[in-house]
Amino acid sequence: MKLFDTHAHLDSFIKDASLANVLNNARAAGLEGIIAASNSPADWTDYERVSAENEGFVNWGIGIHPEEIDQDSDLALDALTSYFASHAPIMVGEIGLDFFRLPKDKAKARDIVERQLQIYRRQLRLAVDMNVPVCIHARCAVDEAIDELKSLDFPAERALFHCFAGSPSQLKRLNDMGGRASFTGIITYPNADEMRQCLREQPLDKTMFETDCPFLAPVPLRGKKNTPENVAFTVKAAAQILGIDAEELAQLSTQNAKAFFGL
Repeated sequence: MKLFDTHAHLDSFIKDASLANVLNNARAAGLEGIIAASNSPADWTDYERVSAENEGFVNWGIGIHPEEIDQDSDLALDALTSYFASHAPIMVGEIGLDFFRLPKDKAKARDIVERQLQIYRRQLRLAVDMNVPVCIHARCAVDEAIDELKSLDFPAERALFHCFAGSPSQLKRLNDMGGRASFTGIITYPNADEMRQCLREQPLDKTMFETDCPFLAPVPLRGKKNTPENVAFTVKAAAQILGIDAEELAQLSTQNAKAFFGL
């Protein structure tokens, strides 16, 4: 099958020196590409190097995850425009909003939300300035993340909500604007009926798949450390859910990924 992992975190494989083996296994499984998504500036240099060493196979995004925002985030973002000029990230991501673990204290929660919104907006504007797509993390904040796209007049056709965690109605709203969702091994979990319904309702020409490794290993590997090659399990499960041929879905979703990221 022709496969593509549109969202992977490779930092843990870099740290434990297993990355070469992980990438070899991915190639052997039929992957044609992997997008490495940054969480924080700590990833940027490593991902740039890995992308250069695996040109055409690993590409990377540069960004700050909402849960990684700190007092230095503004300084890091100040440097990004010049960073883009001399480096080669293909997207801004992952970025977004995460309201899942907000403190009970309303004032503290409000401050966190406002800070996340501030950094999210800055990174959306950066993507427009640099003419690249964005990878959006939205946990318990799907409507708010979409609202910001609208308020900034962001070209939604360049917005990917990775590991989609919303409802079918929220996905329809995103799709109607031109945006899209990618799906993980969650669609293989017994209690994930809503995600399977989202998969059914998104147009096939927008659908892509990811591992979000090392997290969210699909059945039958749930609970183990996930790796890019396991996107095959998710694609095969999705094909069964959709009632189409797995090879056809693999090829279509790979074409979608390459087109979205400009590869």
